[in-house]
Amino acid sequence: MKLYKPSELNDKSGDMILLYGDSGIGKSVSIMQTAEDPILYIMAEPRSVNKMLAAANRPDVKIKFGFYEGWDDIIEFVMNEKNFEGAKTIVLDSLTHLMSIGLSDEILEESYESMDKKKIEKELTMRVKMSQEGYGTLSGQMLRLTNALSKLSQSGYTVICIARSEQSPKFDRALTAAPALKGKEYVKYLAGFMDFIGYAEQRVIDGVIMYPPYISFESDGSTMSKWTGLRPVGGVFRKVLDIKKILEVAHGVR
Repeated sequence: MKLYKPSELNDKSGDMILLYGDSGIGKSVSIMQTAEDPILYIMAEPRSVNKMLAAANRPDVKIKFGFYEGWDDIIEFVMNEKNFEGAKTIVLDSLTHLMSIGLSDEILEESYESMDKKKIEKELTMRVKMSQEGYGTLSGQMLRLTNALSKLSQSGYTVICIARSEQSPKFDRALTAAPALKGKEYVKYLAGFMDFIGYAEQRVIDGVIMYPPYISFESDGSTMSKWTGLRPVGGVFRKVLDIKKILEVAHGVR
């Protein structure tokens, strides 16, 4: 192991950000509005990107979209850094859908296909019943994906993962809100990958829902949060979501 003085370091790594909150409050749109482009946006949810772009109202944004077609496909894509050349920001929308729908369905289907069909009494139940082994596979594969995204971050990209929020999550009943993610193992290691974990809340002014929403990277312990870097005077609680500004503040640019 070689040791370095601060003056000898040449750290060009980017940042890993997790934003979670209720569906429809403007997380995706706000990222399109405020993240540094070019943006490579990976869609794991079956939603209209044209509606999101219209709401973002950033006509000059340089952005490309990739759409989830299967677990092996997304793993192969993310592990090849050449696919991201020219991009500044990488977005995965969303971890919740990818884990709870996409990957879960593939694991369940694989498990069902390996069963002895003659001994199955409740076919529909077995098609949606996740075994302990299945949960282990789910966590392991999600960690594999997150590690690949982390390597992209270390190469200088800003990586943003989006998740929906869950009230009183099973993995920690003491929390009032946390990312909606299956199982315990994956969530246990997730914070170690992220530089920032922010809880997004709806912003309403004079009865009108506004974009961007509020974002909090610190809490009283009731929500999952994390802030890495220079902490601004006044803290990082219920601020208007602005990706570029968040990173400039954390890195001491602002």
